[in-house]
Amino acid sequence: MDERIVDFNELKNKAREKDVDKLEQYMYSLYYSLAQGQITMADFTTKIKEYMDENNISQEKFLNIQKEIMKRYGFNMEDIENQMKAMGIDMPALNSNLNYEEIRKSLSFQEKYKDRIGSKMVTAYSIKNTANDVEIILHEENVILKSKGKINLQDNELNEFLCSYKKVIKDKQLKISICENEKIYEY
Repeated sequence: MDERIVDFNELKNKAREKDVDKLEQYMYSLYYSLAQGQITMADFTTKIKEYMDENNISQEKFLNIQKEIMKRYGFNMEDIENQMKAMGIDMPALNSNLNYEEIRKSLSFQEKYKDRIGSKMVTAYSIKNTANDVEIILHEENVILKSKGKINLQDNELNEFLCSYKKVIKDKQLKISICENEKIYEY
């Protein structure tokens, strides 16, 4: 008797032809809206995430669908990796055997905490002078000042930097969080 083990996760995350067609059409419509200036790249990303939620597509399945779309246009990840190596560029992230498990873990983490996790583009700046040794993290009008010691708010260099940044964001009021005497521990 032939015994077979069915991996339902593999079946659930398999990219079917109709899934590939549907996502490809949706992405084309988004690219058109992007090219027309009707949406931004951030809107594009948000709409893709909404599409995934509405169609119950996991991160892993989305990755598989993207691979199939790339194949349609003649792209093969192994070929790309070999071309990069031939040019002397080592791209371990493209090695699917080596990093598939890492990608799967990352996607699983994202899927598990998707409602409360997000990515932000931040800018970091450091000031190290006689008054302060502080790292400044900027995201829109939110500013985090963090230091292993006490932060001297009277520091001219710090105040000059904050004034300059405030001008960059069109004089919006800054929301500054202060993290002094920072403790770091390894978990």
